[in-house]
Amino acid sequence: MRRDGYEIRRTIEADPDLVFGLLADAPSWSSWARPLIMTSRWSKDGVAGGVGAVRITGMWPFLIREEITEQERPSRLSYRYIGRLIPVKDYQATIALEPVADGTTGLTWSASFTTAVPGPGVRWGIEATVRLLIALLVREATRSERSSTGT
Repeated sequence: MRRDGYEIRRTIEADPDLVFGLLADAPSWSSWARPLIMTSRWSKDGVAGGVGAVRITGMWPFLIREEITEQERPSRLSYRYIGRLIPVKDYQATIALEPVADGTTGLTWSASFTTAVPGPGVRWGIEATVRLLIALLVREATRSERSSTGT
C-alpha cells in the first residue's frame, strides 16, 4: 500500500456561495451531475447535511458513501470516503472555494489516500472521475449564475 493523492484547480464563472450551495446539497447532484451521478441522497441514518452527514452518490449498484467532516460556507467542504467499493483507505478530501475577480470562484479539490492495490490505476480512476464531476459542476454553476443574473 502506498500514499497517493491529487489536487485539481479550476476557475468557475459563478459566485462562491452558489458553487458551495451546489456542492453542499447532495440530493441535487443527480440533477446536475448526470450521467456520472444518477442517484444522490443523504443517508437515512444520521443528519441530512452538515458535519457528520453521509452522502450517497453514484449509479446503482455502484454507490459511494462519504461523510462530511468539515463545512464552512462558502469557502470549504471536506469529506472522507467510508465505503468499500473503491480500493482505498484513509481517503480524505477538501474542496476549497475562494472569490476571485468579478464574481468568479477559484476551486481547489484535493485529496489524499492510501491505495490498496499497486500502481497508479486507482489514483488515475479517482482523479478522472473527480475531473468529470468538476466539469459538470462548472457547467451547472455557470448556467445557474447566468440565469440568476439574467445574462
